[in-house]
Amino acid sequence: MSIPDPEHFAAGSLTDVGQVREVNQDSLGEFADPARGRRLFIVADGMGGHLGGEVASRMTVETAAEIFAAGGNDPAELLRVALETANERVHEAAQQDMDLAGMGTTGVCLLFQSGGSGWVAHVGDSRAYRLRDDVFEQITEDHSVVGALIRMGHITEDEAKQHPQRNEILRAIGTNPEVEVQVTPLELQPGDRFLLCSDGLSGLVPDAEIAEVLGRMEPEDAARTLVQMANLEGGNDNITVQVVEVPGNGPQKKKAPTTEVIVPSAPPRQGPPTWLWGVGVGLLAVLGWLLLRR
Repeated sequence: MSIPDPEHFAAGSLTDVGQVREVNQDSLGEFADPARGRRLFIVADGMGGHLGGEVASRMTVETAAEIFAAGGNDPAELLRVALETANERVHEAAQQDMDLAGMGTTGVCLLFQSGGSGWVAHVGDSRAYRLRDDVFEQITEDHSVVGALIRMGHITEDEAKQHPQRNEILRAIGTNPEVEVQVTPLELQPGDRFLLCSDGLSGLVPDAEIAEVLGRMEPEDAARTLVQMANLEGGNDNITVQVVEVPGNGPQKKKAPTTEVIVPSAPPRQGPPTWLWGVGVGLLAVLGWLLLRR
């Protein structure tokens, strides 16, 4: 089955301040280029003071939109240039305005092109996931301290959630004059569902629960539900979600649950050992004999 042009992909997006923060430092964007058969999605999670993070994430989304609109023959290079240019602009702005000193942002992008091709590019720990054939997987790797420790086998995913350095990232847009952008090509299949999110979602809601929502809801409903779930878990950070569906009869659509979670079963309960029953019967016989002698 051929894949329609990206302009026909269903999508849903939502950003929310959460339950704790006063300002939403996340930004998101969705941009279409029908003439080239392309569509771009981006999420950025800002950091750095009351104002800086909001400015950095917004500048990154605006820069990505500008580079995307200018076109370019190679989509992978387009994404790389977009995030590298955003890095230059955010870093320069931080040098020129003391109120913005130290600001930065993560960035994760999905670019789809007609013909069934896609690319994901990212800097930092905002994530991209894919749900395909009931398999839910993270398709970006976190540029963070705990992400590196997990890849080296020093800690587990569960240990990372409680690690004292879990909020430290190793790579960000704008914090240094240059940044390394990770770009990965994707081959699309009908029924694929993609998720972009800030760690306000991935840090609070388990992967299995995210996958279950993606598998049974349309993108707009899924985005809204995932934000609500993160808020119910405490909403301790800004929450930003983008869900994109490649049209087609994917086997996961409308199925629930979409991800099998295997929980070790408890061992079967056992009764007292046979010898203990024998001891009990013997004691009852002795007790009866003593009562009869009274």
